[in-house]
Amino acid sequence: MEVSYETALKTFARLNEETKAPSLHPWYVIADARRSADLKPTFFVFEEDEACFYHGFHVAKVTGTDFKDIQSPYGYGGPAASSDDAAFLGRAWAAYVLWCKKNNVLVEFIRFHPLLENWRYYQGEIIPDRQTVWIDLDSAELLMTYSVRVRTAIRKATKEGLRVKWVEAQKFMEIFPQMYKSVMTELKADEIYYFNQDYFSKLLFWENAHFAVCLLADEPVASAIFLAEQAIMEYHLSASTIIGKKLAATNLILHEATLLGKKLGCRALHMGGGTDNNADNALLFFKAGFSKNRGLFKIGKQVHQDEAYTVLKKEWQKKNGDNSNRILFYRT
Repeated sequence: MEVSYETALKTFARLNEETKAPSLHPWYVIADARRSADLKPTFFVFEEDEACFYHGFHVAKVTGTDFKDIQSPYGYGGPAASSDDAAFLGRAWAAYVLWCKKNNVLVEFIRFHPLLENWRYYQGEIIPDRQTVWIDLDSAELLMTYSVRVRTAIRKATKEGLRVKWVEAQKFMEIFPQMYKSVMTELKADEIYYFNQDYFSKLLFWENAHFAVCLLADEPVASAIFLAEQAIMEYHLSASTIIGKKLAATNLILHEATLLGKKLGCRALHMGGGTDNNADNALLFFKAGFSKNRGLFKIGKQVHQDEAYTVLKKEWQKKNGDNSNRILFYRT
């Protein structure tokens, strides 16, 4: 059944540590919906005795129809459960599908978490997508687990006088949003990668969010957001100036983040993958320098209204002359 944010929080708290990540947390689901007025943060919970099934996601209208669709928040999402019992999960899934049909959901697009491997709680179609990188924070000498090029970059940053400070949300708000926007504009990034002030005002005042600023003297040259939830820390967003890139400021921030994660009791820092699923992707190459550990990112698909989805796709393809294989093909 659909539940309130408060009930979702209580259910999430009941989950085992190994099934939790920051991007599945109800607060993050709420905060990420601030990206667009079209997104409605929604929580579905199924309970039997001591077992619970939790799923947080965004619901949005499908333009030009009476349907809605479902998608995970930015980054990762998908369901989590306190039990791996197949019979329980089957009943939870049946209840969820019924809820989707009653609420006129056309289709859903889910991004599973590579470290949680929470696709095991999902009974729709599961599709492998790309490799991601994670750092084992239990390593005794973290610096020595990095590649030579990363260790060299960190030493260069330190030698050039760069230092990293963990700052409060208000101070970070003065630095990060504009720096991040400049980077996205320079990259000509898709609209999904732009975040408005309302988004930052919600996310940045979450106790699980941590904010790093890299300074050259007193000048910010890079900044980043990290999210933490019990065993897992996530590298969320970052930005760097031209000088920061030249002096390897982000490398230094990431190293400092591993030290903070270790201090917080996290066992892994998930860095994510590349901008696509190509093995030679530049962003993946950058992240791979920090660790040889890999996770598999998978996506989920469930069409709840088959006939309507097929008709809509044929009409869209005819109008646009595009045979898109994207699940939410009608969203640009």
